[in-house]
Amino acid sequence: MRIKQLDIISETKSKDHVILRIHVSIQYQTNASHLFESFYSLSSPTRLLTTHTHDVVRSTLPQLELDDIFSSQDSIALELYRSLNGQLNQYGFIIHHALLTQIEPSERVKVSMNEMEASRRMRMAMPQKADAVKMLIVRDAEARAERAYLVGVGVSRERQAIAEGMKDVVCNVTRGADGTAHIPAKKVFDLLLLTQYLDVLTDLQDFQPLRSLRNPNIDETPEQQSTSPTSLFLSHMPETVSHLSEAARECFESDMGNVQVENLLEL
Repeated sequence: MRIKQLDIISETKSKDHVILRIHVSIQYQTNASHLFESFYSLSSPTRLLTTHTHDVVRSTLPQLELDDIFSSQDSIALELYRSLNGQLNQYGFIIHHALLTQIEPSERVKVSMNEMEASRRMRMAMPQKADAVKMLIVRDAEARAERAYLVGVGVSRERQAIAEGMKDVVCNVTRGADGTAHIPAKKVFDLLLLTQYLDVLTDLQDFQPLRSLRNPNIDETPEQQSTSPTSLFLSHMPETVSHLSEAARECFESDMGNVQVENLLEL
């Protein structure tokens, strides 16, 4: 009179020609009101349950595709339960549960299904990934454009400040407290040009030892060696400043009539 469980493994195929192993668990019990039939009318209930289970599984699953078998597991189990109850009740047995505990295709089919799902999800993720890369590229371009603009604004302000400072120096040097001129403007500009020239030489002198500060144990590539500062030859004589001044003055005087100057800060 106790409830018994019978585990059956049935091999079948799906509608899309995939071989499956279906694990079925059947829980049955002798009907108390039909003890005579259960004892005398049936010699082996397990063989009958196994036969009917194979028949139902092999007649139902070939009509469904593999994906439908996984999604319709409850309906297949219900159909199996009703069919077994109809067959076993006349022999004095009651079917309590008929469950599909495992649907097991071959290992190659599992791998291919996983690869198909992974490929589908990768195709779905590609537009989002492309949008993210596009956003990064656009943001990087906007950042570089903004940086270039701000660098230009900074250079413009720096040159404007230098020009205003030089103008103040010239005004203060050329004119005394009483407004009379003491030093010609040309001499003052030559002095300023000499100061700028000496500042450039100082900067070059400070920049040149950077090569000796590098790690001697690191081998440099030919490109790095070609871009490294080596030597700079300048005509460093007192008349160099006057030559530079005359060349700059001639350049400004020759092109000043055709040059249109715009304020970068107002763009």
